[in-house]
Amino acid sequence: MMKRIGWMLVLALGLLAGCSSSGHGEQEGRALRVGVMPDYPPLVFREEGKVVGLERDFAEQLSSDLERPLSLHEYTQLSDLFAALKNNEIDIIMSGISITPARQKAFAFSLPYTTIGQMAMIRLDDAARLATPGALFTGQYRVGYKNGTTGEAFVKETMDAQTRGFNSNTEATQALVNGDIDAFIHDAPTVWNLANKREYPVKLLGLYKPLTKEQLAWVMRKNDSELKQQVDTVLKSWVNNGFLMQTKTQWIPVKILSGQ
Repeated sequence: MMKRIGWMLVLALGLLAGCSSSGHGEQEGRALRVGVMPDYPPLVFREEGKVVGLERDFAEQLSSDLERPLSLHEYTQLSDLFAALKNNEIDIIMSGISITPARQKAFAFSLPYTTIGQMAMIRLDDAARLATPGALFTGQYRVGYKNGTTGEAFVKETMDAQTRGFNSNTEATQALVNGDIDAFIHDAPTVWNLANKREYPVKLLGLYKPLTKEQLAWVMRKNDSELKQQVDTVLKSWVNNGFLMQTKTQWIPVKILSGQ
């Protein structure tokens, strides 16, 4: 009997040793639940029925580096995305989220992986009157933004204009094409992507002078310090091995300078 108990103890200790060998702690093996709002080209969007983009590539590599299978969760509104994280339905948000003081109070952020700015997109036919410095700040024009974004905050804080919020980039862009608004304010990568599309009946123009300067990062729960430490370690390795810059350049092949 004692011999049998001894073998069982050895087996149990062996299993425990195997579980802790990789250094990823309790999270190893469990799916990495990543939340996205796939309405943010080229960072994360749907193409031919699949979620693609910079953040999708990052999520794939992050899950591989953490040795956790990827489980992608899609949401249609930013508020739902943050609620899902708070309610432990997902582990991390990887959806082009800007770091803000308000968000930092409620959530933990990874190290930033890029710096962007808010920009304006207009109809090309309106360039003569809207592309001049300060034109959009005169209060004469109708300005759109995506609800819940830093673009909304910028518009409401700085522009004395007729403003209108939209739940998606698709809705806002269509309103611009239809003439319902005169400009759409959003992150630089999205403005660059949308302005270069040829599927609209009118030509769109991105005004490539940043209106703000923001850092993008991934969002986690405040109490998930283990995951944050692991994610930051992975990000640092991506900087060193070139994966971060290579992947960003693949999806955003232009560098937009602020210039004066």
